[in-house]
Amino acid sequence: MKIEKYTNYVVEKLDLNDIKERMGDKYGELKNGLITMMEESLKSSKEDNVNMIDIENFIGDYISSGKDASMIDGIIEDNDIFNFYLKYQSDIDELLNDTKYMDASPKSNGVYSLYDVVIDGTKQSVLESLKIIRKDLFKKK
Repeated sequence: MKIEKYTNYVVEKLDLNDIKERMGDKYGELKNGLITMMEESLKSSKEDNVNMIDIENFIGDYISSGKDASMIDGIIEDNDIFNFYLKYQSDIDELLNDTKYMDASPKSNGVYSLYDVVIDGTKQSVLESLKIIRKDLFKKK
């Protein structure tokens, strides 16, 4: 007889295909990229398998920390953030336009160089994307 942990039945395991089906198509590449990066970040700090509760808690912690949070491996340093922007440029630009970030002057966002605009905008897009992911996956605002 094989004995399994009760949590194996209670905790929904992370299934990237299931997550992709739950999320809307808008900003799809960006959201899928963030889910993958969050999973990798959680795996590096956790010995057990990553599950949906871990993702939900991670997203909540990130949102409460704000756009300057440095919790996702691969988008901590400015150089990494810039490369992240280049990879997901079209989704990030669309999201920033939709959230009216681009309507504000750089000075009102506290940035004073073109490079800093890209970095700050990318950080803001990550924050907004995680809010959308949380709403799509967990029906929370």
